[in-house]
Amino acid sequence: PARRPHAPMSTADAASECFLVVGSNAREHAIARRLRASALCKTLACFASSNNPGIRKLCDAFTVGQITDPDAVAAFAKEHGVTTAVVGPEAPLEAGVVDALEAIGIGCVGPTRALAQLESSKAFTRDLLVSNAIGACPEYATVTSMEQAREFIKKVGQLNYVVKADGLCGGKGVKVGGEHLHSDDEALAFIHELLAAGGKDARVVLEQKLVGQEFSLMSFCDGETCAHMPPIQDHKRAHEGDTGPNTGGMGTYSGAGGTLPFLSADDLAHAQRITEAVSRALKRKCGAGYKGILYGGFMVTARGVFVIEYNARFGDPEAMNALALLETDFGLVARAIAQGTLEQVAVSFSDRASCCVYAVPEGYPAAGAKGAPIDTSRLTPELEECLYFAAVDQQENTLVTTGSRAIASCALAPTLQEAAVAAVQPLGALSGRLWHRSDIGTEAPVRKRIGHMMALRRAAPRAEGVKIGVIASGGATALQPVLEAIAAGDLNASVEVVVSNKPGALALSRAEQHGIPAACVPSKGVQDREAYDRQLSAALESRGVQLVLAVGWMRILSPWFCRRWARRALNVHPSLLPDFAGGMDLEVHRAVLAANKRVSGCSIHFVEDVVDGGEIVYQATVPVLPGDTPESLKARVQPQEGPSFVKAIRQLQRQNLILPSPSHAQLPAVKAGGDSSNNKPITYREAGVDIDAGDELVRRIKPACARTRRSGCVGSVGGFGGLFDPKAAGYSHEALLCAGTDGVGTKLMIAQAAGYHDGIGVDLVAMVVNDLVVQGAEPLFFLDYFATGKLSVDAAAAIVGSIARGCEESGCALIGGETAEMPGMYGPGHYDLAGFAVGAVEPHTLLPKLDQMGPGDCLIGVPSSGVHSNGYSLVRKLVTEVGGLTWGAPAPWESQVRSVSSSLLTPTKLYVKSCLPLAKAGLLKGMAHITGGGLIENIPRVLPDGLAADIDVTTWALPPVFKWLAKTGRLDARELGRTFNCGIGMVLIVAADKVHDVLARLNAAGEPSYHIGTLSARDKGAQVCRAAATPAQPARRNAHHALPRAVRSLRRASS
Repeated sequence: PARRPHAPMSTADAASECFLVVGSNAREHAIARRLRASALCKTLACFASSNNPGIRKLCDAFTVGQITDPDAVAAFAKEHGVTTAVVGPEAPLEAGVVDALEAIGIGCVGPTRALAQLESSKAFTRDLLVSNAIGACPEYATVTSMEQAREFIKKVGQLNYVVKADGLCGGKGVKVGGEHLHSDDEALAFIHELLAAGGKDARVVLEQKLVGQEFSLMSFCDGETCAHMPPIQDHKRAHEGDTGPNTGGMGTYSGAGGTLPFLSADDLAHAQRITEAVSRALKRKCGAGYKGILYGGFMVTARGVFVIEYNARFGDPEAMNALALLETDFGLVARAIAQGTLEQVAVSFSDRASCCVYAVPEGYPAAGAKGAPIDTSRLTPELEECLYFAAVDQQENTLVTTGSRAIASCALAPTLQEAAVAAVQPLGALSGRLWHRSDIGTEAPVRKRIGHMMALRRAAPRAEGVKIGVIASGGATALQPVLEAIAAGDLNASVEVVVSNKPGALALSRAEQHGIPAACVPSKGVQDREAYDRQLSAALESRGVQLVLAVGWMRILSPWFCRRWARRALNVHPSLLPDFAGGMDLEVHRAVLAANKRVSGCSIHFVEDVVDGGEIVYQATVPVLPGDTPESLKARVQPQEGPSFVKAIRQLQRQNLILPSPSHAQLPAVKAGGDSSNNKPITYREAGVDIDAGDELVRRIKPACARTRRSGCVGSVGGFGGLFDPKAAGYSHEALLCAGTDGVGTKLMIAQAAGYHDGIGVDLVAMVVNDLVVQGAEPLFFLDYFATGKLSVDAAAAIVGSIARGCEESGCALIGGETAEMPGMYGPGHYDLAGFAVGAVEPHTLLPKLDQMGPGDCLIGVPSSGVHSNGYSLVRKLVTEVGGLTWGAPAPWESQVRSVSSSLLTPTKLYVKSCLPLAKAGLLKGMAHITGGGLIENIPRVLPDGLAADIDVTTWALPPVFKWLAKTGRLDARELGRTFNCGIGMVLIVAADKVHDVLARLNAAGEPSYHIGTLSARDKGAQVCRAAATPAQPARRNAHHALPRAVRSLRRASS
């Protein structure tokens, strides 16, 4: 999550909160422990459903009662002066406990009964996702009869479904076809049982079964802001290897760096966006914001992320992982949730891995032993800090089991394997009739889950995935990060085969563990390098390999192999090439230290005849530390090698440098003297340029161009040049011509990524003709330049069609253009655009009128339609790298559900028809088109010396997209103001007595605008553009909810 500034804590804040915990399991023990440790905690009380010795020990007041009795809980809270309550289980939420507490003025971490339907009704959640176009839903149906159930089962196929009771069933109301249900008849019997038990209003939700890996994403939510916790994965099955009956959860883990090994950054970002969209949807549906924990159960599949369910509270055991990782004071977070001020709190989590394991009594889950004593005498204080009590009681100073999950142990460590070891240590110090799974978070089940996702992704069709072959002589440890990136969907690739020259190489067993074909081409006793490498190449080519990774390959590759696999084979070297080329392993690290290098690292490079002499693709660096030995330096460099392979492959994919397999690259042989090996002529189309496609494009765009014809046009599209007669357009011989040119910039990359081209041409026209309008010039005609590597007639027609639409809306003729198909210059699907326009203006209406401007003149701001076409390099970085969004994800700044790409591809507004008539009527003294540089860079371009622009930024509201960009990028006021238009696309300079008239005309033209400032005298060297809040207008400032306070002190140095 983005870090936010802490809300300032006054002296009065310290130890001012009386916290209440509702519930009595390990989850509530974890909550109570973090609240007790809070700097805000004055007192801690607990209303429990059963005795919990661990919670009781922490509390100032502890009682056991009916936690689903709202009146009883409220009375207890009032008696003990509770200020903030945290409700743990789901049952009190459904019973309305939060409603009762809020009714007496107590803030709560937990939703009201209406909002808790998100968990208590599966049908409510599915309908919410669909009705708000959030998606992420499998096919489903809510049935109330057996006939409806049979119909759905027949539709989705045998055992291809999940049956869910529409209500709280303590985790026992869900059964999956093929796992818990072994025939359609068994499923129908279970549905009948649920309908009968539910009475006349009973409903059952049937869903199409998803195949993938489940994960939990919990988020703090205050009704407006969501702060996401790290993703966590649960182990539901009772026994090792994920076997045995389902349980409430035998343990959970989270990976280092706030992720899971099979989960991609895009997957996680998508899940986060879904939760944020659900929060907004709940507010729209229920009329109040959701305050509490939004706990999404998700499944990542080969087709992306889907919602399994939502819960309205912390998960158990997930709460132990999340609260152990939470670095922020939980008391501060809880109060902020209850008060709706979460945006002011810097919610942050440790980057360490976590593992939580439950100890359960003998006989669990069927019939866990009750009253069995637990000996805790061997626990040290350090080990006891890892433990959370659940279904246990205390009898005569002895801890005893009460039948269900007894004690959870949670530990953090730099790696998941270390965390898994640390988590079971405290359980080993307990004695009694307890047992636990010993494989939670360990390598075997995690690898199994990675392998499962790899198999699913391999089976799913994905465009342009690179086929990788690996050659390795040893364990190929650097291959593991590549496999994990593929499994997580972070790398669009597949490992087709692992080949070793040694029969017992660990690389071969690593491949088999992940379901990857493995082959051994023994090299022992082989003297002819080329003959061996031909066998090696055949093993790779037979699998269609495009890219070879040499991962610990202990043979020098022959010149033949290097030529055959030219720019198709990558090697890793343990130094920053070209330094120390030719060395191996510790020899290289020893040389680095001998040379007194301060930095070392690894290099990924293409394999060529010269050892370690190929082109470098990627390098990762590590510092050389005082006292380093070759072994310690190797220990830091080696973990960089696998991730560097991943980044190198991604880089080659981005640059379209992945070549076909040598077996598929049918390059024509060339005879001596350069003659072709056959007599077939090589056509222009075979070289990559399709003249017929170009002709078809011209044919398709002619009607669109024809619609832009206006007075002055001569001829039609298709000639060598476009003709225009200014006199026929009504201009005198004294009229001036005004020309402009521009492009769209990296906004094109979003259009290309989203495959949506229908509006980008309007951007092109707007960027050019708006610059003519500020001169008072009427755009007369327009020409475009469209360049691409491979002409797609459909995409090009859409683009040129939108250019024509922009021209038509501007009263400007599209009289010609150039389509350039240049194979090799642009990658597949890539294109660039440029536009050129000429306008005319009579001298008496030419702008700006510098000699007429003076102090007291007014500035009118005409709204923008969004980001327009400037600043998209920063936008793309904030969206994809910082915000972790995909282009298809819901845009978090939009009030209605709309994708990120759709929102950001909103075309730049055209100001010709709204603003040009004002110039021709003599109502304007100047105009400034607010493009790159924003208000503070563009307004000074149209002012004479001696004048400054004073802008009152409270006169218009900062659009949500700019708020999101500023918050996500932590942009200061100056950077925001000089990069983006901040909601104002055009600024008009008018005399004070004409402001009312101009605003009325703009409103009539459909452009409600704002009086945003005035011109004033400026001393030499003073600021040209001064932006601040006007103290005299507090009412308007509050009403408009305008720019952030930081922007109100915006300043710009003299230009």
